[in-house]
Formats: sequence, structure tokens, C-alpha cells
Amino acid sequence: MPVIIMVDLNDIRSRTITVKEYIDNLDEKNKDILDGMYKEYNLDTNAVEELKNLTKDLTVVVFSAAWCGDCKRAMPIMLHLEEKIGLDVRVFSGIKTAPLDPNRQWAIPPSPQEIDDWEVKAIPWFEFIDKDGNRVAILIEKPTVKDTLEEEIVHVLQPTI
Repeated sequence: MPVIIMVDLNDIRSRTITVKEYIDNLDEKNKDILDGMYKEYNLDTNAVEELKNLTKDLTVVVFSAAWCGDCKRAMPIMLHLEEKIGLDVRVFSGIKTAPLDPNRQWAIPPSPQEIDDWEVKAIPWFEFIDKDGNRVAILIEKPTVKDTLEEEIVHVLQPTI
């Protein structure tokens, strides 16, 4: 994991949006897709109970884009967590690849500089940052160890908190 000494959360908050804002700002087709997924999804209640304590002093910074299938599956779940437990989620939206530049994965701008600074390799990319601006965990794309995103978040946070 790359070393990040300090993240300025006030700066991050000024340049990001909430999950609700992210979904509300999507084009009608993608908004309808995510709204439908949101309505159909039931959070794992055990994971939610664990997350209440694990995430109370954390901010989750997410890199996301409407074109990304894994983002479409993740963001409705993050909205549930934002609403249900007050999870502080900040989204860098509109991430773009740089397909014509063999030296770059991401187009900056419109993608934020952090996407390179934090060595983001895939999206959605979740950075868990404590109140002092220290990175405490990363979750990349989708669950790989657990069945649900919320269980995977518990998994990545338990050894660090």
C-alpha cells in the first residue's frame, strides 16, 4: 500500500459529493438503474451493526463513474450505509480513463489528481480515512473475501481499527 501521511479531509469534502448527490446527478437511465438496485437491496444486518462502531470516526472516499458496472453495484449499497448508519462517504465522480495515452490509466482532469497520487488501479476504489487524515484501509472494486460489500468493509476494517 502506498504511504500517505496526511489527507486534508476539508479539501476532499470541498471537491466531492455524497452518494445521494452522486446518484441524483446521474443521467436518467443510470439513475433509474441505481434507484432500482437501491430499492431491491437488503443490507446484511450483522455487518451493519459492526460497521456502526468500525466507521464512526472514518470518512470513506470513493472513486466512481457511471460507466463502471462494479460502481453501479456498489453505490446503492453505499447509499444505504450513508443513510442507515450515517457513514461519511465522499465521492469523486466522473472518473475517466485515458485510452489513447499509453503512459496514463486515468484522464486528469476530469479525474482528480488523487487518482494518480493514491495509485488507484480500478474503480470503485474505497479509501477509509480516519479523522486525522490517515489512510486506515482500502477496498478495491468489489468483495473478494466476503459475500457482500458491507461484510467486505467489515473485513478490511477489523484488522486496522
